[in-house]
Amino acid sequence: MIRTKSGLLAAAAVVALGVGSLTSCDRQQASAPAAAASTSEQTAPAAAADLVIRNARIYTQNPQQPEAESVAVRDGAIVAVGDDATTAGLVDDDTQVIDAEQGMLLPGLHDAHVHPLSSGAALLGCALSDAVSEEAILQRLQDCAEDGEGWLVGLDFNLGLFPDGNPHKASLDALFPERPVYLAAADGHSAWVNSSALALAGITGDTPNPPQGVIERDPATGEATGTLRETAQALVSDLLPETTPEDDVAALRAALQFMHSKGITSFIDAAVGEQHWRAYRALETAGELQARVRTSLTHGTFSQHTGEEFETVLARRGEYASEHVNTDAVKLFVDGVLEGETAALVTPYLGDDPHSGEINFDPEELKDIITRFDAMGLQVHVHAIGDLGVRTALDAFEAARERNGARDNRHHIAHLQLVHPDDIPRFAELNVSTTFQALWAWPDSYITEINFPAVGAERVERMYPVRSLQRAGARIVGGSDWSVSSVNPLDAIETALRRQDPDDLVQGTLNAQEAVTLDTMLAAYTRDAAWLMHQEDSVGSIEVGKRADLVLLSQDLYRIPAEDINTTTVQMTLFDGEVVYQAR
Repeated sequence: MIRTKSGLLAAAAVVALGVGSLTSCDRQQASAPAAAASTSEQTAPAAAADLVIRNARIYTQNPQQPEAESVAVRDGAIVAVGDDATTAGLVDDDTQVIDAEQGMLLPGLHDAHVHPLSSGAALLGCALSDAVSEEAILQRLQDCAEDGEGWLVGLDFNLGLFPDGNPHKASLDALFPERPVYLAAADGHSAWVNSSALALAGITGDTPNPPQGVIERDPATGEATGTLRETAQALVSDLLPETTPEDDVAALRAALQFMHSKGITSFIDAAVGEQHWRAYRALETAGELQARVRTSLTHGTFSQHTGEEFETVLARRGEYASEHVNTDAVKLFVDGVLEGETAALVTPYLGDDPHSGEINFDPEELKDIITRFDAMGLQVHVHAIGDLGVRTALDAFEAARERNGARDNRHHIAHLQLVHPDDIPRFAELNVSTTFQALWAWPDSYITEINFPAVGAERVERMYPVRSLQRAGARIVGGSDWSVSSVNPLDAIETALRRQDPDDLVQGTLNAQEAVTLDTMLAAYTRDAAWLMHQEDSVGSIEVGKRADLVLLSQDLYRIPAEDINTTTVQMTLFDGEVVYQAR
């Protein structure tokens, strides 16, 4: 990437706007005059720009001007979009000019479902996400154990590495017979602990399962095996040393830096308490919060605050709102996950113990809860994995609509691993958006080794129905659930197009009929996610007057095979016109 000053730019020939080949249906509908918007429409004030990016393949996400090759920025806002001639007159000796060298320029990417503080803690702590076997996990734990004493905490191990998703305490006991060990699975819904941790928590064969939780047990003896599901995790995790405010700020700072390296400038924090808001406020006060954030305060299962404490925190949410932080959203976990058989299903799980999972709320109570939050003007952000969980959430949104009328709160359901065909049209009817973690839509070990035996072929063959929902008129939005999986949007985009392992290490395709286009996924991470975050007037597309949140990619995704998308790298990320990440 070449940075030039105005003298070099002036020597360049004026280049007409190149539209290029319109390779997918949405872009084919754009008219030629719209694609090459006239400079008269984009006339900028005479004052010079602070920054000009030229010689780029710009995909604006603006239907009136889908493509361009140059953009100019002043005071953090976009002041011109067009060809190189459009911005040439905005360059003076103080203008920073970036030659994009035909890289792909997009609006800053959004992640509509992410957990920055825990993900940042994983970056700074004992991360297990890259361990590809139980042996690798144990070796990593031994390495981490050299750094301290007391509780040994590991984050984001792959539950799919273990038969039926049930790791056993024995291998941890062999290495750490006295030191307590707590390992959080990547899905966030299971933990693996050793005997020392179980003893400290007072968990024995006689300990009952907590509400909405499961203590996995040896079928012969009833002894706890070391795997804890859902709320049972808290029996041990509540004993862990509390993080300090300084720890939280450091984790958030690390997460922001990492997300910038993936082109992300806006996100929805999918599960917060007052602890998280304090970290955001600390970074905002220090002038370091270079992202647009919508936070979802958890209510019910997994909430940091319950009863009157929740009501107090909810009422005080405005104290933590700021220029870059919106606090008007709540998060509800309606069910669990398939790998722990805690997701709620319309038809029971297969196997020797048929059951349908569990809804975490009484359905009528859930209707009242969502109706109340909707009337308060809050966005409701729902976790639902199983088709009964999805249906129960939709029923509650429908009840809220009937009681309150249609409101512009922009509710959404995340994950959506299983959606019953009868419920697919309801998303558009109720204006409930779908937040997919598209990176999960390939036949990994979770699906082939754990889900398939539990739910059978018919249900596996309709998992992650992105295309079906889009065809039915639902809004598709992208999110990662990081640190559950990679935060890199390019990994998820490739998977959504191919429904195959983006790293091509595992063969097979998951439901090819549910693949979608590149247009769909770019919109899911830009303009549609911006709409979901109530910020479509300021970001989400590259248009005059909007904030200069931009990402420059190393290659044009429309001009490479789909299987090469995740080889593309982020060259530069800008927030409010300032470079917050640059590849070395």
